[in-house]
Amino acid sequence: MNKKGFTLVELLSVIVILSVIVLIATNAVVPMADSAKKQVLAMEANTLVTAAQTLYVQDGASSSKCYTYDELISSGLIEKEDESYTGSISIEIGENGNYSYKIWLSNGQYMINGVSPDVTSDDVEASPDGASTTCGVN
Repeated sequence: MNKKGFTLVELLSVIVILSVIVLIATNAVVPMADSAKKQVLAMEANTLVTAAQTLYVQDGASSSKCYTYDELISSGLIEKEDESYTGSISIEIGENGNYSYKIWLSNGQYMINGVSPDVTSDDVEASPDGASTTCGVN
């Protein structure tokens, strides 16, 4: 008899090897996906600064101002990227006439908590339940 085919042991061996490969790949991909989410949130925060600066000039504001994420969206200066985003940005004028900015932004999973512009993924942290993204409120 010349039967061709795979034995049960061979099939189980292939399944075990594939399972190990999937496990290793998952452990490598998940941290990269989290890192990418943090980078996207940081880029969105830096975009908010430019939009807030433009809106501040358009409003003719001369004192400190806080803009919410929704106000920046409704101004048409930026497009809403994700429904879960909430946040705000404060613009303050110092005694010497220089402007300073602070950003609060959350996507529900990660947040930026009162960071100055040029936000990087290192400034992004896990978002605790009930965290505020309102100017100056922690």
